[in-house]
Amino acid sequence: MKLSIINGSPRGASGNTEKLLEHFINGFSETAGNSTEKFYLIKERPDFEKLKGVFLDAEILMIAFPLYVDAMPGSVKEFFESLEPLKNKRPDLRLMFVIQNGFPETYHNRFVERYCEKLAKRLGCIYEGSICKGGCEGLTVQPPQLVEKVFSGFHNVGKSFGETGKLSPEVLSKLARPEHLTPENMKLVIPMVNNFLWDGLLNKNGAMDKKFDKPFE
Repeated sequence: MKLSIINGSPRGASGNTEKLLEHFINGFSETAGNSTEKFYLIKERPDFEKLKGVFLDAEILMIAFPLYVDAMPGSVKEFFESLEPLKNKRPDLRLMFVIQNGFPETYHNRFVERYCEKLAKRLGCIYEGSICKGGCEGLTVQPPQLVEKVFSGFHNVGKSFGETGKLSPEVLSKLARPEHLTPENMKLVIPMVNNFLWDGLLNKNGAMDKKFDKPFE
């Protein structure tokens, strides 16, 4: 199989989407004969001509992007809208998505997942499914055991897809955990996020004493 990938993150090769894709590709490439090519959406604005060519030529196309407070980046939406003239020109194209966000619950992704499924159908393509994962913010500062769990999950999804050519519902469900946080989970997660992410950034910038300021009050 030849898999074409469009990284839709505004951060390009330096973002969390890129890290997740690397592990998916490693798993996918374990099957002999599989190959990948990757493109960066942010480099192709504003006309997206190169990416439209990828859409027209790809065997399987994966579009990966983060959510920012439940919304896809504006550049990704701009690209999706630019595909309207190509509607029904690729009925054989297998189209799939990776949707990741920083909030711990993968449920945040489900609404955009439904949008992506509808998009694929409106473009006249074959919808292969979406890989959804929450808790991906701060992968460089999260505890190693949590990061490794996320990375190994993407590797397993890539490996499974590389072997079968299909996204396994069981593997996707395992990767997506937790779909929802329980009140007990929240008591553990919120202090951890504060300690490892926000407090670390405040300390780095010498702003810990301003932690509870209310400048707009």
